[in-house]
Amino acid sequence: MKTKVKFLGALALMSAMVSASSAEELAPPRINAANIHTIRSDRGGYVIDYAIRVLKLRRSGGYVRFDGACDSACTLYLSMPKSNVCITQNASFGFHLPYGVSPRGNQVAASFLMKNYPGWVRSWVAKRGGLKSSIATMTYSDASHYLPTCPSVPPRISVASLG
Repeated sequence: MKTKVKFLGALALMSAMVSASSAEELAPPRINAANIHTIRSDRGGYVIDYAIRVLKLRRSGGYVRFDGACDSACTLYLSMPKSNVCITQNASFGFHLPYGVSPRGNQVAASFLMKNYPGWVRSWVAKRGGLKSSIATMTYSDASHYLPTCPSVPPRISVASLG
């Protein structure tokens, strides 16, 4: 019972913090290699853990580069400002109903996800019947209608290639 109360309280706090941080999005972010988070194969985890990661990245002015699978709680990164994310043709997003805490905790986690997703994600999920126990996968072809494609990275020049 104590764990459940802590989980619900932490989730409520994170929701308030994410909402309060939207004013910070007005400041121009600083781009450098240290604040680019590349996602290649992230199967997700606890919603609360991802809520904290996203909040920290958002507050630091960080960027997310989706270059592979981002499933489950990882999809919370889609709540980042659109100007701070990009996708490659390898990107995909897997959505499902949270599970594992308790029926009430799972319901709260699902509500938190849906509240924090941008409208286009909520619409995409709703068109597929909402969050369910099975995974619904959004591919690059769907996501590219809403998110910018990442610029191609110039090839690294090595000493061997200069000679």
